[in-house]
Amino acid sequence: MNGTTTYQQSPCPANQARKEPTLQELNDAEKKRKASAAISSASAASANAVAPSLAPARATGFHCDGRQHCSQMTSCAEAKQFLANCPGVKMDGDRNGIPCEKQWCSR
Repeated sequence: MNGTTTYQQSPCPANQARKEPTLQELNDAEKKRKASAAISSASAASANAVAPSLAPARATGFHCDGRQHCSQMTSCAEAKQFLANCPGVKMDGDRNGIPCEKQWCSR
């Protein structure tokens, strides 16, 4: 009331006894929690779809991790994966679809 904060070890005294939740109320609360978690999970999945750099690679084992240049690659297959799936890569200077022609993917 006067703008001060006080701390105490025990809870404030209550004028009424606390009503214990019913099984139905507990189940409803759990359903809401799970629904909220599912929505959060779906939102995260859609964010990964929008930002491929955050999405893991499928069966290839590669994933977008911020590398952009041929000097950061370890193979032609890796360079092709990055060129096809990752935004902002700088591995195809002549824009012919073949990345890292001097380092990894020579004709």
